[in-house]
Amino acid sequence: MPEFRYQATDSKGEIIKGMLIVDNEGDALIQLQQRGLTVFDMQRSIAPALRLSQPKRAGRDALLVVLQELATLLDAGVSLADAVENVARGYEASSLGAAFQKIYAQLRGGIAFSRALIDADLRLPSYVIELCKAGESTGKLSGSLRSAAEQLELEQNFQREARNALIYPAVLMISGFLATLLVFVFVVPKFANILSNPKADIPLISMWVLSTGMWLTKNKLLLGAILAGMAGSAYVLLRQEKIQQNLWNWASGLPVIGTWIMHTEMARWSSMFSVLLQNHVSILEALSHAQNALRGDLWRQKATLILSDVRGGKTLAESLQLHQFIDATGVNLVRVGERSGALGKTTASLANMHRLHSQQQMKQFLILLEPVTILLVSVVLGGIMISVMLAITSLTNVI
Repeated sequence: MPEFRYQATDSKGEIIKGMLIVDNEGDALIQLQQRGLTVFDMQRSIAPALRLSQPKRAGRDALLVVLQELATLLDAGVSLADAVENVARGYEASSLGAAFQKIYAQLRGGIAFSRALIDADLRLPSYVIELCKAGESTGKLSGSLRSAAEQLELEQNFQREARNALIYPAVLMISGFLATLLVFVFVVPKFANILSNPKADIPLISMWVLSTGMWLTKNKLLLGAILAGMAGSAYVLLRQEKIQQNLWNWASGLPVIGTWIMHTEMARWSSMFSVLLQNHVSILEALSHAQNALRGDLWRQKATLILSDVRGGKTLAESLQLHQFIDATGVNLVRVGERSGALGKTTASLANMHRLHSQQQMKQFLILLEPVTILLVSVVLGGIMISVMLAITSLTNVI
């Protein structure tokens, strides 16, 4: 759709600038007149399809700020339409501004905010839309938006913590690999002439190390091409969702990191479930959306069975215990919440408990990973140097 930038005056004579995405200029004028604005300048912008570069899709950080801003404006007594228009003006030069301008136009046309969010294609998580629907039905949209922002921030923190925690071990392993490669390429070849001595009784491991060093020295360009290809392939593969999913499933079975993944999954599930319940979403809808927070196939399968059981009449605590979804402490918290009518609060406590365990498991994993990585690098480098020394000492037979 074409974009129209306008300048108009309101009933108080103040100048207002903005942008509309409509089919034609006539529709733009009608919408502005319905708002009580008098247009004195209207210009059509370059069509998005003809732009040299498309604006980037709004990231999760920007969406988080917008949700918080909307909640704050609504708490201050600003109407929803005015709050959305304010956001559209604040992000006028970005794709986010265009999306909220479209949402504003739909709100003025009588479309519900949750429906307008879907049509704006902001790629928000499904629970954000569900929370907005709940807020609209209960008249507490600001609280729902704030809860959605908190949940979105929580998920981002989870991802950020996991990513940051793996940076140091990754740097350590890459440094060890590069150090080993440098020894092979620049140190080992200096002793390669030992291989040409027929009288030297060179051990097999020393022959392998020296031969490898010679091959790497003669084929530096090929080695560089292979390493670049491996790095590029790894980058492309790791960005694919299916590969990430398979790696996550595989890591779930590892001794220490598997426990961390379990607590992370449970923290995500229970946190989202509690937020939805506290915003008056039905338990079945909450279970349906909460299972979308799970990444592991095994956990998703269990969540699907639990949803089916609850829909069939079982209590949530019974189903959780039957499918061994959470431990006995978690089951007791859920059972107490069901009996007292405070399931949202008890599952929030469950989320905090698993979040704490997740952080502890990550710290334990890092404590173990650092010495293991150092030991592995030391063994490899030490093995190379020992092999070279064995080759040198084999010359004693010649002397």
